[in-house]
Amino acid sequence: MSWTPVDPPWAVPTRVQISDLHWLAYAEASETDSPRAAGVVAALAWVRGGQDAPVTARPEQPVTSALAQYEMWAASASANPDAPPPLRTLSEELGVAYRRPLRIPADEADGVRITLSWLLGRTRRPPMPLPERRPDGQLVAVQELVESAMAAAPHKIWGPEERHAARAEARAAVERSRRLIDKIAAVQERLRTG
Repeated sequence: MSWTPVDPPWAVPTRVQISDLHWLAYAEASETDSPRAAGVVAALAWVRGGQDAPVTARPEQPVTSALAQYEMWAASASANPDAPPPLRTLSEELGVAYRRPLRIPADEADGVRITLSWLLGRTRRPPMPLPERRPDGQLVAVQELVESAMAAAPHKIWGPEERHAARAEARAAVERSRRLIDKIAAVQERLRTG
């Protein structure tokens, strides 16, 4: 990235999650030419201050929650031109200028839409799998994931088999996280060395 990303204060996910998604989507978009990953990258680059809006080309910075909501709906309109949301009405309700969506590939528009939905807290699941990290960016330990699973289901009976299954699932999650963190490091190194 050739600018210093600034995470929007209205974003629901953590800074670490936003950064991880940006790097992982960039890696996928550059390695596979995935239009959906390109949409994820474009949405993140816009809200983090690196480019104009991906669907409406609006230049306003910093990106507000209202602008992100409008862009999310514009992306939906671009992905589904036969049944677009009422963008003029939405622009009035959100207090932002109306902008007609650009014609971009439906998969790319969907990547923008789902990313903005996730950032706004409308969708809990990120557009791509992310590493399990603590808020400080460190990899979560197996035991932390087991304890979290148990806390999330306090009424479940946690006998030896259930604890073993939770530990096996946590080990698999930590291993996936390590691979994703390695992928982030590899793409960062690739950009650094040119």
